[in-house]
Amino acid sequence: MKTEKTSALPTFFLLWIAGYAFLFMLPFPVRHIPFAHELIAAPISLGMENLNFLVGRQFLGLEDLAYDGGRGSGDTRFDYVYLVTWLLLSFLLAVLLFLLRNKLTWIRKTYPSMIVYARYFVGLTLIHYGVAKFMIGQFPGPSLISMEESFGDFSPMGLAWRFFGYSDLYKVFMGLSEITAGALLLFRRTVVVGAMLSIAVVTNIVLVNFSFDVPVKILSSHLLLFSVLILAPYIKQLFCLLILHRPGQLSYQPRTFLSPKKKWAYRLVKYYMVVFVPVSMMVGHVLSQSYRSFDNPWEGAYEVIGLESGQQDFQPNEAWAKVILDGKTLVVERVSGDRSYYSIVEVGENGVITLSGSAEGKDTPTLHLQEEGEEYQLAARFGDEPFTLKAKRKMKSDYFLLSRGFHWINEYPLNR
Repeated sequence: MKTEKTSALPTFFLLWIAGYAFLFMLPFPVRHIPFAHELIAAPISLGMENLNFLVGRQFLGLEDLAYDGGRGSGDTRFDYVYLVTWLLLSFLLAVLLFLLRNKLTWIRKTYPSMIVYARYFVGLTLIHYGVAKFMIGQFPGPSLISMEESFGDFSPMGLAWRFFGYSDLYKVFMGLSEITAGALLLFRRTVVVGAMLSIAVVTNIVLVNFSFDVPVKILSSHLLLFSVLILAPYIKQLFCLLILHRPGQLSYQPRTFLSPKKKWAYRLVKYYMVVFVPVSMMVGHVLSQSYRSFDNPWEGAYEVIGLESGQQDFQPNEAWAKVILDGKTLVVERVSGDRSYYSIVEVGENGVITLSGSAEGKDTPTLHLQEEGEEYQLAARFGDEPFTLKAKRKMKSDYFLLSRGFHWINEYPLNR
């Protein structure tokens, strides 16, 4: 009787862990199947949201619990409530499966199936983030707007993003590391080395997220947890080989099929996960570049040095001190230090820049730039009265951060 209790407890916990992991990873990879997002993934997500509201408001007493999509954050209060919801739901599922384990033989495969599912989830997630490192998006290079900001005004996350975004070489290294770890996890022959590399890569990601307050703590922590679970069955063998230096080998069992139909079904799923999903991710990243990149020949930080006409009614602290054109964004910095941001709609060949208008669609602001030797004339209409300014232009190459470059030989450390 004691032996049965001892073996039953680990079985229950494995079912609980498997259920929690499945709930966390769902509806992956359904959203990558054509038309399946609307038919399957969206209803699943909506059902989980409603259940999460129920747990948060009724069980945890968070009557004001709300969700607006996260706005790019994966660590909202709603996301943390999800952790409680998944723990409770997976506990109930574990109880049910545990009671039926002797009647339904497939229940014994629940945890091993979760490990396979986690391999693809972690692997494809790492590939997704790895490919992003080669594109404009996650870690953009130093922008004119950021270089015109005070270092002390950066958020911890902004500081980390600018640090990583500065070096294209380091971004390539991070991208290759994530893609390699992810690709190795997709195949059973390379799962051990893939899990080891994944643990190393994701541990660094987790530390960055916690050290610089990056709101991806929940996802990155779970990627690390799943990587450890994937490697866990091989820990004893690895310890004997790498630490004790005892002869041995890692277990590997080739997959066998009892029927041709199962063999072809397996090949179809494997092709979908290993080829179709990664390729669709890459295509999505490439297509997104047209929205992220914008050719603006007038990019620069324009420091106002004089006023030609108009603007007499402006208060001294409302006077323009600087105009920054950076990609699709125009920033007006006033003498008071306040900033106004505008989206650039179009850049004309003659230097006429059209900006997004007001919420009512009236008074569309425009800026006309003309080069006059070493100075620039900025003719602006941001209301009823037009005004013209004179300014000096500062290009990206004029900043020491970007002009310093790389040096094999340094007679002294230039750390300023």
